[in-house]
This record gives sequence, structure tokens and C-alpha cells, in this order.
Amino acid sequence: MLERFRAVIGLAAVRVRRDRSRTVLAVCAVALAVLAVTMLGSLGLGVVDTGQQKFESADRDLWVSGGPLRIAPGTVGGFQGGIVDAHATSRRLSSSSRVDTASPLLFQTIYVGRSPDSLRTVVGVGATSSAGFQVRGGDGFGRDAGFYNAGGYNGTASRKVVLSDGVRSDLGVDVGETVYLGGTTSDARRTQYTVVGTSPTFSRFLGADTAALPLAELQAMTGNAHTDRASIVTLDVAADSDVTDVKQAIQADYPEYTVRTNAEQLESIIGNRILLVAAGLVLTVVSVVAGAALSVNLLSLLVAQEQTTIASLRALGLSRHVVAGVIATQGLYYGLLGAVGGLVMTVPFAGLLNRVVASLFGFDTLVQVSPWVVAAGAMTAFLAGGLTAILAGWRASGVEPLAVLER
Repeated sequence: MLERFRAVIGLAAVRVRRDRSRTVLAVCAVALAVLAVTMLGSLGLGVVDTGQQKFESADRDLWVSGGPLRIAPGTVGGFQGGIVDAHATSRRLSSSSRVDTASPLLFQTIYVGRSPDSLRTVVGVGATSSAGFQVRGGDGFGRDAGFYNAGGYNGTASRKVVLSDGVRSDLGVDVGETVYLGGTTSDARRTQYTVVGTSPTFSRFLGADTAALPLAELQAMTGNAHTDRASIVTLDVAADSDVTDVKQAIQADYPEYTVRTNAEQLESIIGNRILLVAAGLVLTVVSVVAGAALSVNLLSLLVAQEQTTIASLRALGLSRHVVAGVIATQGLYYGLLGAVGGLVMTVPFAGLLNRVVASLFGFDTLVQVSPWVVAAGAMTAFLAGGLTAILAGWRASGVEPLAVLER
């Protein structure tokens, strides 16, 4: 029995070495299927994990929104926030003993540049103060009460901005220097802001270059002052309060708004991207099926071209099981070599894809290779190379040898 097993392995190895071009094609087919599974799987896991990290790093417990952020063509800033009377709403929410802080945030497109003639667009983030996020190299800016004067937008503007690291680097400015900033190009060319620090908080959360400034000043320059609009209000719940209970109470008091926990907000974002998730799953299935189909076709072609050799082996007295074992072992060789090739390429391809995603969207670890993804890729190689070869080998070895030799 052991000798027969050794003979099967030896014959299969000879067949693999004999036709190198076919071996290369088969191994490449399996390797591509493995690589597709590992890349798409790593991307899917990375999206969920990155999203969760962004919400956890925001250090907020609840998210209050007035519906989806709407694109508003023809308006300054380009987006319409969903919460009106943001300052008053935040004060009412934070007045509860179960809420430590309530911070409204506004996201708008603005222009910023080192000179009036070199402006670029970034995401402007309006916050009541910079105390709620990480600021490096400077003191940030205080509350916007100086400009939001007793409910009016007629106070003294601070003209202070906190840039993300990417914007500061691109503009070549340091903390203490000034930049031109505004909601329109004409406004930006005549308005200067002092850089009072850098912060990775919002660029990491949004995956884009950002410029954070006092909420009231961003509202005024983007046409949101008359309704005191904000995109969302984030809440930090008191340590001795239950997040779910606070959420239900706020939802009952503000039925026109949507209140979500971190997990629910993440689920909502993923739900809005369900077509992309479905497309990723479809591509994964297609890649596995295509790799397996290519392996089956190549093995079937190999069997068809070597019918005489297989028939001769059968005529010499080798059993159907032995011949099928030789072909199946050959497929396992393909699967093993393809798995090694695909898994070896996974890490460098993941690094390359991460660099591309980081340059386009700002997320530098979106593709995350995990042991489960590696195991799924290896299983794909086994299914594509091994099981399909067993089926092809059993079918080929069942042909009557004399019928083939008499042709």
C-alpha cells in the first residue's frame, strides 16, 4: 500500500514537471483565485474594522442626526446640514445630568491656500471649540461664543484654524503662520486665518484633508448662519448612565432626529453601502468559481491530450483508483503551488493597495490581512486544485483503455 502511494506521488510529480507551460498556467489560475479571495476578504474586514476604530477614536457615545447629509447644488459649501438651531439644541441636550457634553459639528467644502492664487478645496469642519479633539503644536481655538454673540453672528471672529497634517504639509505652512480661507474663492482671497495647530482627528474620521474652525464662523461663510445648521451633534454620556437608556430618552424628546449609538451609526453607514458590499461578495464568489473553472478546464485538457498515456497505464494493469490518484495528486500539486504563490503575493499586494487607498481616501490600513483570510485563501486553493482534480481524474480513468488504444 505504501509503495503504491509512493508511486502515485512520483508519477504525479513527473507529470507536473513534464509540461511546464501547462503547470505554470494551472498554478497561476489557482494563485489568482487565492489572491482575489485574500485581497477582497482583507478589504471587507478592513472596512468594518476601520469604521469601528473611527467611531471609537471619536470618543463619543451617541450621534444625533437630522437625516442623511444632502448635497445642495449651487450653495456655498455644497452640503445641507440636517440639524437646525444647533447651538440651542446642544445646550438643551447637555443640560441633562446624564449627558456630559453635546457638540454640534458642521461639514462643508471650503477653500484654503497659502496665497490667494493657490487655493484648494478641503473639508471644513465647524466645532464649538477644539477642546474635543487632539491638537498638536498649538493651542487650538476656544469656544465660538466670541462670534456667536447671544444668538447672533455679529461678534468678533477668531480667524483661527486647525489643519490636518496633510493640508499643512501640502501648503508648506507652520503653526503661527496664516492661510487664506473661505467658503468661496473670492471670500478666501481676502480672508486670512492663523494656523493654531494641527490635528489628525477629523482627517482620520472622514478619510479626507480637513480644516477645523469655530462652528459659527464656518456657518457664516457657508450660508448656514440664518438657520444655525449642523450636520450632526455628538454626545458624551455621563459615566454612571446607560447609553441605551439615554438614547431612548433623547429619541423620545426629539422624534424629528435620529439618535444612534456608535455601533448603530456604523451599521447605518455600511447599510448605505450595501451595493458595494454585495459587489465585493459577488466578486469574491466569481473569482473562486473562475479560478476553479480554469483549473478544471486545464486539467481536462491535460487528460484529453494524454488519453493514450492514461489508457496505456490502465492496459499495463494499473487500477482505476491508482490512475485517478495520479491525476488527483497532480491537481493537489497545482493547488499547493498556487496557494503558496497567492499567499506570498498577498502581503505585498495588500501593502500596495493600502498605499493607493491612502493616497486617494486617506485611510492607510484599510486592507487588513487576518489569519481567517489566509485560511480562506488556502481552502480556495485546495478546492480549486484538489477536489476538481479528483473529479477530473476519476472521470478520465473510467475510459475503456482498448477503445482509446485502437484509435
